[in-house]
Amino acid sequence: MTRLVLLIALVACAEPVSPEPLGDYTQWKRIDVTGPAPGHSNSYRMIYVNDVAADPDASLTLGYPQGAIIVKEIHELATDGQPGGLRYVAIMRRLRAVTRALDDQGGWLFSSSDLPNGPETHADFCWDRCHVAAPYNGAWYDYRK
Repeated sequence: MTRLVLLIALVACAEPVSPEPLGDYTQWKRIDVTGPAPGHSNSYRMIYVNDVAADPDASLTLGYPQGAIIVKEIHELATDGQPGGLRYVAIMRRLRAVTRALDDQGGWLFSSSDLPNGPETHADFCWDRCHVAAPYNGAWYDYRK
């Protein structure tokens, strides 16, 4: 039921966007995470980060640097702990620098797609409901390890 409510909210509030294509993000650094997470429920998440987001030497004064991209493939969590079917792809692009924390969605464009490199839609609730609480102005430091 929770997933149905989330999908209805995603469709009702989403608007199409046409950002720069990601290309083959599966060649980027990958981090796998399982278990419950706000907005993603109990799932298997394959998280890919580009070189800008993965750079441990970049400053995190007000979050990740401009140009950082984080792609999360959200999969069902199979009973054996492995990834099941793809639910959706969540994408974060740091498009602009911010000078004050928590302004303008932290400089991120949050979008999602039903398929890898498929058409994307944007919805404000990714920021409003979850990512605003992340310690690095919309994201977590774990992506840099």
